[in-house]
Amino acid sequence: MINNIRTILSLLILLIVTTGAAAADRPNILFIVSDDHGWGDLPSNWDKTEVQLPTLDTLAAKGVRFPNYHTVSLCGPSRACMFSGQFSTENGMWRGPGKEQLGSPGYRGIKRDVKMLSEHLAESGYTTGAFGKWHMGSLGGEVPNDRGFDEFHGFLAGAHPYWIKPGRSKIMHNREPDSNADGHATELFTGWAEEFIRTSAEADAPFFCYLAYNAVHGPLRVDESKPASAPEAWVKKALDRGVSFLRSDYVAILEHMDHNIGRLVDLLDELGVVDNTLIVFVSDNGGCTMDEGAAGGRFPGNNGPFRGGKATTYQGGLNVPLLMNWRDRLPRGMVSDGQVMHCDIFATLLDAADIPVPERNGRNPVRGMSLMPHMLSAGKETISERAMIFELWGNIGLRKGDYKLWSDVGREHSPDWAALMAELKHTNLALYDVSKDVSEKNDLRTELPEVYATLKKELIDHLSNINSEYPGGGSFEAGNSRKPKAEDTTETPTTKRPSRDQFFRSRDRNNDGAITLEELIGNPKGRNVPALTKRFKQLDANSDGTLTLKELKNAE
Repeated sequence: MINNIRTILSLLILLIVTTGAAAADRPNILFIVSDDHGWGDLPSNWDKTEVQLPTLDTLAAKGVRFPNYHTVSLCGPSRACMFSGQFSTENGMWRGPGKEQLGSPGYRGIKRDVKMLSEHLAESGYTTGAFGKWHMGSLGGEVPNDRGFDEFHGFLAGAHPYWIKPGRSKIMHNREPDSNADGHATELFTGWAEEFIRTSAEADAPFFCYLAYNAVHGPLRVDESKPASAPEAWVKKALDRGVSFLRSDYVAILEHMDHNIGRLVDLLDELGVVDNTLIVFVSDNGGCTMDEGAAGGRFPGNNGPFRGGKATTYQGGLNVPLLMNWRDRLPRGMVSDGQVMHCDIFATLLDAADIPVPERNGRNPVRGMSLMPHMLSAGKETISERAMIFELWGNIGLRKGDYKLWSDVGREHSPDWAALMAELKHTNLALYDVSKDVSEKNDLRTELPEVYATLKKELIDHLSNINSEYPGGGSFEAGNSRKPKAEDTTETPTTKRPSRDQFFRSRDRNNDGAITLEELIGNPKGRNVPALTKRFKQLDANSDGTLTLKELKNAE
């Protein structure tokens, strides 16, 4: 009996030690997103650019680069896909977030039953911080501190001036306006991320640092009557080596960003954590162009050889920079020809953190696949061919293998997927072989009818199988004439106390009509758990261990 007890104790100790070691081995994650940064302005992608990005070049040369990475061609939906592992038709962010309330027919936001990447990481023990641009919602239940982040310092909307003055910006620190922020956005965001990394590196838990620059989103100087958005010293560097005036501010913004990313790489080295930090750099969508009426403003982005740009589903809007670096873990200098997409970032980061990738997120499938096996095998484990589907205002793109379907059927159908599907059924889409026709000029629909029919059926099937229900908000159907409830713009949304209905919906994460104590507390870090527990018991009138909306309202 004594020997058996000793054996059991030895096994338990071994299990505890092994589990502890596994937890300690989980990497820190530095996830960096640039804004409107075209494929052609990453020098390791396109040597014809005049942009010089030595930090990103080095990370690519010592890591893995994905020149065939695809995303939605607009800021908010792209980020939502990376954080949910789903297509924008599924996760709720079919367009950039708006001011319509949950439940209104025009609501645009990540569904409340969709668990975001940051929430998975926080629940598994990561310290989480978000710095810079959010653009995934500003209403109650949508802001970073409601979506798994311990700390947020940045702005909630889609754009912000680069030069920030005290009391004259929309910079937030957690849920409150930051009236003291002063300086250049790129430098401020980097500094806040640096402080977070320094503090987190001292703790036992791994950290997830999400750094979303607004570089190189407008406003940018394209004529001499306007001030530069980049520091003048960086503009001068560009002009002195022959960059055109039109491109000078644009180039300077990117190079200034690269310099600041270098600061963080140096910091990781200084703190001795670089060997266990996975660095991911990606652009949210293609670059703006100088074409008349170009989405996002007329700015001189560089999408390399590809047609179109931001807010189009041509390759110039979809195909953007992606690279990953994890010293001594990922291969050095690997260039993958695999077709990968935004959803894969969700799966890859969960896998790297030793968190199982779920099959579903809310009511729809997870579309992303982890790229870790592909990278760790130096490409020997290939990436399965699959359809990558992109929709924006009826602007459709489906890429599978060498072929791509494309059409623009107009904005009036989104997000009524049944109506969009009906429209597409009698629409002739274009079919391109993008392996040979990067400019997407030669329509092969009539030459390759079987390929065309197969891909169109796959697109129709996708649209017909989307669960479009929003928890707490019903589903949005054609012919719903109800007007969205206007958001009160007299107050900052995050400082305005949510109604009981809003509070209940934001806490009822599994949408079962009741709030548990765990759902009420959420992420316990920094929260007064005893006080919340006491309050929960006071509200729980029938002492059944859950709170209903009626119980909440009765306590008012």
